[in-house]
Amino acid sequence: MKIDPNMAIGSVAGPQVRPQRTAESGFEEVLKGMEADAAPKAASLGMPMPMSSISPQKLNALSTSEEALDLLDKYSQAMVDPASNLKAIAPMVDELDAMRQKVVEAGSSIANDDPLKGILNEVSSALYGEVLRFQRGELIG
Repeated sequence: MKIDPNMAIGSVAGPQVRPQRTAESGFEEVLKGMEADAAPKAASLGMPMPMSSISPQKLNALSTSEEALDLLDKYSQAMVDPASNLKAIAPMVDELDAMRQKVVEAGSSIANDDPLKGILNEVSSALYGEVLRFQRGELIG
């Protein structure tokens, strides 16, 4: 029997596998699409592309979803930390639920055929799933 020197003794969870970053994430694609829409307008006026040509609703939705993803990342780090317990994580779950509401509100002003709407729906689903897992007690044991 071979013993893996990288394996920690007493470890409950397997090794963390991080997803490989693709060449472009969904956010980058949406931003490029927004820039591409605004560039012809700015070029026809003979001026550089102003930031005000991008919809404020889309900018708000992007920043809200980025905040939500950062919060999910912080939550996942707290979940794998053996020093944290459920009492310490409970306020973070409340933050996740409040953030989900913010994401839903930010997405309400985005058109249904916009790719950003799909991203917001996926972020909202991820937030809701984590809140439900905690509330149902799936993290105990």
